[in-house]
Amino acid sequence: MKINIVYFSQTGNTRKVAKSMAEVFQSKGHDVRTLSFKKAVSDVFINCDLIGVGAPCFESQAPSPVRELLWDLPDLTGKKAFVFSTSGGGPGKVLYDLAKPLMKKGADVIGGFLCRGTCFYPVPCLVGRFPERPDEEDLAHAKVFAGSVIDHVSSGISGPMPGSRPDALKHGLGFYHIIGDLMNDSLIRLMMPKPKVDSAKCTACGWCVAECPTNSIILDPQPVFAKTCFRCYRCLTGCPEDALMVKWGIANFMVWTLYNQTFERWLGDIQKGEKIY
Repeated sequence: MKINIVYFSQTGNTRKVAKSMAEVFQSKGHDVRTLSFKKAVSDVFINCDLIGVGAPCFESQAPSPVRELLWDLPDLTGKKAFVFSTSGGGPGKVLYDLAKPLMKKGADVIGGFLCRGTCFYPVPCLVGRFPERPDEEDLAHAKVFAGSVIDHVSSGISGPMPGSRPDALKHGLGFYHIIGDLMNDSLIRLMMPKPKVDSAKCTACGWCVAECPTNSIILDPQPVFAKTCFRCYRCLTGCPEDALMVKWGIANFMVWTLYNQTFERWLGDIQKGEKIY
């Protein structure tokens, strides 16, 4: 069976899950490719028997560039698919965001997997959540899920597979599902500050231009941000010159209000005894 796993990963969390799943598929004798969304074209989704799609959770939803790419795909009727995600906060509808466009395109989405990932989102109240995740136990669970995917596809049984998260194929009604619905890019741009350039540090190396997932940065001669910036802050967290900065102010308080530990434990999916920090 030919399997293509397409993932969006800025800090490596989701990539680790993709690679762990690929190891299982390869061990069972399948032809497997893993590639990032930046390298994905329509043929990647068409020329295979099984599609895996993964992305991190942003504001309780899938990143908008990923959602847009999936909605632009051609017909996928007859294709089997699964979705996966890593989350440093309330995951909300992230898995459903990945599954829904695939289902609308005709794919048979059989299930979804989610685990924790260290939060690198630079808002002060969130930085460092779920340290060193996904850990070995998380990746072991990812491998078990991958094995179940193969067993389910090989069985010829249609419909959801055992072991899938129920929120992968159905929109939930929880607090963070609602947050995910409300947090569109326009609102996020309004709430969250745009990065500013420290001219004394910036060397106009172009790293941020190459890394921006929405192509929202140009050099003129130093970085200039377009209105399409959706505040993923990849430029800020990865700049090799540490030349970008943000004044968080009220934005930090607003994020803390929604994603504080009390709300996460009451209204999210944190397990009893699971440590956030």
